[in-house]
Amino acid sequence: MAGVGEVEITLDGKTETLRPSLGAAKKVNAAGGFQQVLNRLLAYDMDFYVTVVAAGMNKKPQEVEEAVYTSGLYSLVNPLALYVGYLANGGKPVEAAGDSKSGES
Repeated sequence: MAGVGEVEITLDGKTETLRPSLGAAKKVNAAGGFQQVLNRLLAYDMDFYVTVVAAGMNKKPQEVEEAVYTSGLYSLVNPLALYVGYLANGGKPVEAAGDSKSGES
């Protein structure tokens, strides 16, 4: 089961976990900003899929590009968009940010 801010994907038939980190956020943001990355994911731009998956797995893009291709972009769009949203929110779901302000856990 994935932890807070983690997103599980099926990559080339294997379950992998994308983990949020400052490093992953910086790599994804460097691709043009979080909104641009989300837009490119929705446009099925494979380079951005590879960028997000590599960042989330702390790997080089060349290490994941074949698996991203064989997995198919359609199956990855929703979990990757969710993961980018988590990165933009400090590695946590939006609800968690609201909960911490109210003092609830």
